[in-house]
Amino acid sequence: MKLDLTLAKISQFVVSLLFITMVLFYFGVLLMFPLAVLWYAIKIASLLTPTVVSVLIGIAVLGYLGLRVSRMSELLSALLDIGVELVQFGHKQKERFDPIIEQSRTKLA
Repeated sequence: MKLDLTLAKISQFVVSLLFITMVLFYFGVLLMFPLAVLWYAIKIASLLTPTVVSVLIGIAVLGYLGLRVSRMSELLSALLDIGVELVQFGHKQKERFDPIIEQSRTKLA
C-alpha cells in the first residue's frame, strides 16, 4: 500500500520534471534565437568589413528582423500561446496522479 503511494508520487515528480524541462527548453530557444541571428549576421558581415562595422551591421539586421516580427502580431501571440498551452498541459498531466495518490492515502488510513 505504501509502495503505491511512493510510486505515484515519484511518477508525478518525474512528469513534473519532464514538463518543466520542456517549458524551459521552449522559452530558452525563443530567447537564444535573436542572439544566434546577431552572431551569424556579424560573422557574415565580418567577411567583408572590419569588426566594428560588422557589429553595427549585425545590430541593424537584428533590429530590422525584430521590427518585422513585432509587426506580425499573430506570430507573437502564437508563440506565446504555444508556451502557455505547454504549461497548462503539463499541469493537467501532473494532476492526473492526484486521484491515485488520494486513493493510496485512504488505503493507508
